[in-house]
Amino acid sequence: MIKKSAFRIVVGLFLLSSSTLFSSCNKLKAEEIKSDFQSWIKDILTPRETTLEKVNSGYTVKGNIKNRPNNLVMLLEVSGEGMQVLDSARTNSSGDFEITGNVKEAIICQLQWDENSAVYMVVDNNTNARVSLSGSGSDVSYELSGKGIEASSEMKALIDLNTKYILQLQNIQELAQRLPQTEESYAEATKLQQQYYAQLSERKEAIRNLALSFKKSIIPYFVVASGMLEELDFKLLEHALNSAKSYSETSKYTREMQTRFDQEKSLTIGAVAPDIKLKQPDGKDLALSSLRGKVVLIDFWASWCGPCRRENPFNRQLYYRYKNKGFEIFGVSLDQEAGRWKGAIAADSLSWYHVSDLGGWNSAPAKLYKVSSIPATYLLDKEGKIIAKGLRGEQLQAKLEEVFSK
Repeated sequence: MIKKSAFRIVVGLFLLSSSTLFSSCNKLKAEEIKSDFQSWIKDILTPRETTLEKVNSGYTVKGNIKNRPNNLVMLLEVSGEGMQVLDSARTNSSGDFEITGNVKEAIICQLQWDENSAVYMVVDNNTNARVSLSGSGSDVSYELSGKGIEASSEMKALIDLNTKYILQLQNIQELAQRLPQTEESYAEATKLQQQYYAQLSERKEAIRNLALSFKKSIIPYFVVASGMLEELDFKLLEHALNSAKSYSETSKYTREMQTRFDQEKSLTIGAVAPDIKLKQPDGKDLALSSLRGKVVLIDFWASWCGPCRRENPFNRQLYYRYKNKGFEIFGVSLDQEAGRWKGAIAADSLSWYHVSDLGGWNSAPAKLYKVSSIPATYLLDKEGKIIAKGLRGEQLQAKLEEVFSK
């Protein structure tokens, strides 16, 4: 038999937001949303009053798109509410364009010229930028020049760094997909899988270090807010807030970052995990904090969650492998029916600790830990501090090997 786990290399990669490495049960119904670039042409939105103001001076973004005469170019503000069109222009016969406008404060923008091609910029009323663009989709390249482009240059450094790793990860994927699933290919598949996870780890550290190097900037905020990194540690979260404050105390990004910091500081890497105290299947209370002294995996799951149930056999193997070394699992069920919950525990032979308030998605610990899809995991060290989040399968195994090899 082929060990299929060696071929379990993800297909979907993230560029500006992380993709889930495995399937999960989502709180919201999954829908595929397709943005229609032509619909923007038909119905240009009015700029928001909260962003724009009338002043004598303003931003100017001039540029050229190679081999794109009479092409619509749009400048859009990027926010948690989605894309908001600020202004647009068409290139002339030589591919030149110019967009001007006014903003109250520096804003993160996307300069887009078709539904697959865009670059990111930071624009304020001091911006007088020149952008030379070429290519399309993942092959886009561009150069920046002009005045007031410092923040845009930082953004470009970030995007270029991320793109470098994405291309490397895609190359590993393509190599893995071409491998025949035979016994002879297992060793090569395993090697590629190791390379893939090593690249993911290297990418995370490189982006984190770059973000930390910006001391007076909204780029660290962008790294946090965009979901570019799946795991946020307390140091990065705090730095993103302080860097945004240094950039502008009154910026909307600073206010948003302050709110996010206050909400997430207790769940970042290095923070002590919030305590959970619920009833076990036998009706007795059990507190997460009572397991201090052990390495603990908090596993949010449910009997009705297919991906959770499929993950249970693998977790069971890890549990018995590391139990005597100080490993424990604290299963938190999002079930609503006690019978189904207890039945799944018995059917899957899950001999670790289990708790639930039978609240489903309204479960108190699920809200406390901001769980929106399951399975969801938090790995704690012996002091109860969070050392990893969202680990499953081979990633969880690798992390446990690292922890217990020390």
